[in-house]
Amino acid sequence: MADQGQDLQQTIFAFGNAEVRPAERLVVVDGQAASLGSRAFDMLMCLIENRDRVVGKDELMARVWPGMAVEESNLTVHVAALRKLLAASTISTVPGRGYRFTAALTTPPQPLPPPPPQPPPAPAQAVVPTPRNPAGGVAAPADKPSLAVLPFLNLTGSAGEDYFADGVVDDITTALSRVRAFFVIARSSSFTYKGRVVDAPQVGRELGVRYLVEGSFRQAGDKLRIGVQLVETAAGRLVWSRRFEGRREDIFELQDEITEQVVAAVEPTLIAAELELARARPTDMLQAYELCLRALPLIQAAVSRDGLEDAISMLRQALAMDGRYTHAKALFCYAHSVGYALRWYNHERARQALPMAEDVLHDPKDDATSLAYAGHYLAYVGRQREKGLQALDRALALNPNSFAALHCSGWIRAYAGDAKRAIELLERALRANPLAPEFGHGLSALGYAYLADGRVEEALATLQRAHHAHATFGVTPMAMVWCLARLGRHDEAREIIARLLAHDSSLRIATFCGVAPASDPFLAEFVAFLEQAGVRTRVEPETNGAGSGG
Repeated sequence: MADQGQDLQQTIFAFGNAEVRPAERLVVVDGQAASLGSRAFDMLMCLIENRDRVVGKDELMARVWPGMAVEESNLTVHVAALRKLLAASTISTVPGRGYRFTAALTTPPQPLPPPPPQPPPAPAQAVVPTPRNPAGGVAAPADKPSLAVLPFLNLTGSAGEDYFADGVVDDITTALSRVRAFFVIARSSSFTYKGRVVDAPQVGRELGVRYLVEGSFRQAGDKLRIGVQLVETAAGRLVWSRRFEGRREDIFELQDEITEQVVAAVEPTLIAAELELARARPTDMLQAYELCLRALPLIQAAVSRDGLEDAISMLRQALAMDGRYTHAKALFCYAHSVGYALRWYNHERARQALPMAEDVLHDPKDDATSLAYAGHYLAYVGRQREKGLQALDRALALNPNSFAALHCSGWIRAYAGDAKRAIELLERALRANPLAPEFGHGLSALGYAYLADGRVEEALATLQRAHHAHATFGVTPMAMVWCLARLGRHDEAREIIARLLAHDSSLRIATFCGVAPASDPFLAEFVAFLEQAGVRTRVEPETNGAGSGG
């Protein structure tokens, strides 16, 4: 038991928007340490450790108040506090028996990293969620339809009936797994969503599947009613649904009937849905589509100018095959924004995508990601801020959870001086998709937005994280120079300036000021500091680059 207790102390439990860290006796909600009393923490740990069963009230009271006689009302008060902090669905009451921890762990419990030896005092950290792996399972292959069977909702009001629904789900999962045309996510991954209200697009992204089988069951007397539906995750679109009814005494026959009919219905329906998706693809040229898929990671990674040039070459080929391919045009804009931000392209070169950005805006299909790339490009490279912001607002209206729309809008809002709105958008982007390839760019944008809002220490802490995530992204160290100078840490700022000038001798004061809030009263002092540090004042004709950020 001692070893087990020691293991638990070296574990992080993550669920919903919260983490429980036993070694630190800490609960973190939305990235911030929560205020929680020691008794409530002990109660929460007892429920988490015994999450596979109902914990009786006597057992809880003995654990939280050992050797003490206390009123049962103390128990209910602490349970209420935990529910208020962590959401009501986290802890279920089982009448007459006790309580049970019912939140699904979003990842397996993670070992705590060993603490660094006597770390020096650190500046205030910006609150950004730590990237985590998506819910388990093997990545679905792209050449076949993929689906997951989620735990069915128990609407009977009795947790003791879960076994029935779980048995149906197990049988359906096993039966669908035998159909070679499908890729079916294993039960261990699907059941991490048990007890949670799910969002189909989000689950689709986390599990890497195109379809979900969902269901619910309820009981009236001795009759059972079970509803099953097939949902396409990308749009949350209902593809097929069916209701089954039977008598409780025929439970096993009913399970078999449901399994047989779901599999029989899902296979042809899913194949028909796949054909419909294929017909609705944005281009009839499969090779053009594949070229875009190959170009995207080269743009997102942006590790070298040659890699970016390769991506642009692929996009030119795709557009030669299909000149109306809007997403390829948007990626072409995105690539030129990246080249400009990294100072690989000067303004004249970067503006070559302007006609394509205009085409994207006038495409009647309104794709959120394409609009985001084009809107950002118009505002940043094209210097048509209002037009770009209108496109970005359209993208957000189409998909409020799009990382591209949130990220791009955050950058432009920060440049436009709307720092608070920029922070809101960027924090949502990073919280919604901590696995995005552009996560480091997003941190850089958030750091810049904090800087624009006058939160200099938070800005520096976030920019340092961004630099660690993407060391070649040029705006990050320049914004770090501004923060360090603003905080009076001049020696550190000079070291970064020296490295930047060694890498690119064409840097000028105007380049650094491009990442500084124009309204900051420190601006004149900052310019004087840059001059003393050896950065030239004169802005020469652009021959190398002019980008200062995202």
